Amino acid sequence: MNNFAYMTNPSAVMMQKYFNFYMNEILPYVKQYTTQNPDGCHALDKHTSAVVFRGIDYALSLKENPLPVVFAGAFHDMARTNDGFDTEHGKYAVPYAEKIMSQFTNILDARAQSNIIYAIENHTTGTYAPDYVSKCLWDADRTRMSWEYGFNPKFFNTARAKYVASHNAADYIKFQQKCFPNLFWSREY
Repeated sequence: MNNFAYMTNPSAVMMQKYFNFYMNEILPYVKQYTTQNPDGCHALDKHTSAVVFRGIDYALSLKENPLPVVFAGAFHDMARTNDGFDTEHGKYAVPYAEKIMSQFTNILDARAQSNIIYAIENHTTGTYAPDYVSKCLWDADRTRMSWEYGFNPKFFNTARAKYVASHNAADYIKFQQKCFPNLFWSREY
């Protein structure tokens, strides 16, 4: 049985709600500040969107509010200047993230903002995730690497991410396509 289709109708509706919020409300701001290569593997419409999608999935699996994870996913690679090895891009994204989050203080309290900053700043090198925002972002970002290089459970914090990362990417992509059939879900990002 394909456990990627485990989502009940209300959960699928919640995933769509939060992903649409990312696409319509957060992404336009991120596009103003990003240094990501639009054709690279870390591009906004590829990897970043896939990380946001998986982050929502992982947050819902923990029964946590996906909104801070959506912001963290949107910001995590916005200061990348290349697709190569770069452990510093998370900290360079912080000023842009803070500027964008200042537009959303009505829905993000100080604690959520602090968790988002920690998550993006440490997403490439972090080993201990102190809160669910970091857990979900780091797991969502590392899932693709697991599909490409092999699964190692020590790099994951949530049971849902361990399940997704240890299985075939094509099955999860089918799940993404069912939730959002009009998007680019043609390969793993």
